Amino acid sequence: MKKKIVLILITSLLLPILCFGNSVEVTDKDNKQSSIVEKDIFEDIKAPNLLLAETKTGKILYEKKADEKIYPASITKLMTAILVVENCELDDIAVVSENAVKSVPSGYVNANLQVGEELTIEDLMYVMLIPSANDAANVLAEHVGGSIESFSAMMNTRAKELGCTGTNFTNPSGLHQKTHYTTTRDLFLIAKEAISKSLIKKIIGTTSFTLNNTEKYTKTKRVFTSTNYMKQKNLSKYYCDYCIGGKTGYTGEAKNCVVEFAQKDGIELTAIVMGENASVKGKKFLDAKEMFEYAFKNYENNHIAVKNEKYETVKINNATKDTKMLDVLYESDVQILQEKNDTNATQNIEKIVEYNNLRAPIQKGQIIGKINYEYEGISYSTNLIAGTDVEESKMLSIIIRLLIVAFIIYIIYCLKKSKKKYKKHGKK
Repeated sequence: MKKKIVLILITSLLLPILCFGNSVEVTDKDNKQSSIVEKDIFEDIKAPNLLLAETKTGKILYEKKADEKIYPASITKLMTAILVVENCELDDIAVVSENAVKSVPSGYVNANLQVGEELTIEDLMYVMLIPSANDAANVLAEHVGGSIESFSAMMNTRAKELGCTGTNFTNPSGLHQKTHYTTTRDLFLIAKEAISKSLIKKIIGTTSFTLNNTEKYTKTKRVFTSTNYMKQKNLSKYYCDYCIGGKTGYTGEAKNCVVEFAQKDGIELTAIVMGENASVKGKKFLDAKEMFEYAFKNYENNHIAVKNEKYETVKINNATKDTKMLDVLYESDVQILQEKNDTNATQNIEKIVEYNNLRAPIQKGQIIGKINYEYEGISYSTNLIAGTDVEESKMLSIIIRLLIVAFIIYIIYCLKKSKKKYKKHGKK
């Protein structure tokens, strides 16, 4: 009996020391509420398909028939741009083919590219996105995919990878075809990916571009102006100083379309207007502007984590006396977009904290865990890092080793005693 008591005491002393490295998980759970605007707050916007979202997180603030089948027109070129950036170097040379030029129907925008003309990928990207030139889109597609058909297959594969479920592309420019369609929700996924590419972001925010002459084109320089009125300062009615760029589109079947991006007070937004059929010129830009102004007026960022600020202090059991209390810091900012004056917003945030094996030595800045916040179906996270160096306690290490050795010796002793006792009883 005494042996059992001693064994229990040694085990109870060892376990806290041996197990101090276990991961820690803290969870706060509350009911989640959707912030998607259900009532039609944009009654004066007659476009049949709308979507307003926070760009980086994908948080939807407003939607109207976002899953309805629609024709994308030249918004298609954002998908083309993604594939070009992912598959080409900017200084690669593409050659203008006869098919690329002649397959653009009369009435569709072109850049007057000449058959046999050699142009850089970067120049062709500017020509495709700023004036929305269809011949440039064709040249890029043939360069990347080998043919329009092969490139279209690449577009569909990439769209599925982005999460699109209602999209089918048959050309790189947005040329109207019944089998070339998408949804507003899918367009947002494509737009979100496009704006994450630095070159695309730069180009769609540019208001004009000049294409230098080549051996095949020696006339006056080709100067192109952006079709995006929200970036034109001389068009004050439509101009928006917080608009960082966008892509326009139009066909008789698709009507007026636009995808716009805006940034203000740390909030990044995407507004999509599809199928606008108003007689007022530029109404789609006014629609997008109204959507942005609504969001900036009614939403704000809640800074729930600030880079290098302390989250909490934890004790490292095998550390020296002077370094055992470790300040845990946020590695980066975490912002959650919430409605202004929402007093219940903080209560609806779910928090999960997971620590790694917290054992000395630990270096300042080392990642020691992760904190994840969930709010209205969106996850926000940042790593947790060490605020200072943590040194290992040599004395504690020696004590641990001695206790382990003593524990092993005692177990061996108990086993031998049990064996002798067994033999003794066996002889009887």
